[in-house]
Amino acid sequence: MDDRQRLEQMVTELNQLQQQGETITQQIEQLNMSLNDLQSAEGAVKGIEGAVGKETLIPIGAGCFVTAELKSEDIIVGVGSEVAIKRSREETVETLKNDKEEVQKLISSLTEQLQKINDYIAQKRPEAEKLMQQQQQMQQQVPPM
Repeated sequence: MDDRQRLEQMVTELNQLQQQGETITQQIEQLNMSLNDLQSAEGAVKGIEGAVGKETLIPIGAGCFVTAELKSEDIIVGVGSEVAIKRSREETVETLKNDKEEVQKLISSLTEQLQKINDYIAQKRPEAEKLMQQQQQMQQQVPPM
């Protein structure tokens, strides 16, 4: 394989890895948002301990709240496919804790993958730049016909 083909192959590979890295970065950002949601939910669920029969503020979004009297510490938890089940506060806290751990593991795994990609790109980029400079020098040396 000549230098020109090698350069084209390297550029293609580096571009693909760059795109893969961008995709992983987006996945990490989405997982971080999920992690924030889980932490917020966990804090809210822990916050209702001992609040049965008391008035509390319930967030409804966009910084708005309604006042409500808590009748139970049971939580309605979505389990997927538009199905929800009633769980105790303790079970919900444990579920949220486990979900947080899984998301954190995914973030760590993706972060490792991203680091490997970035390291590989950093290792190969100088070689590609060198080949590119050689190709430019060769083109400048060839007399026009």
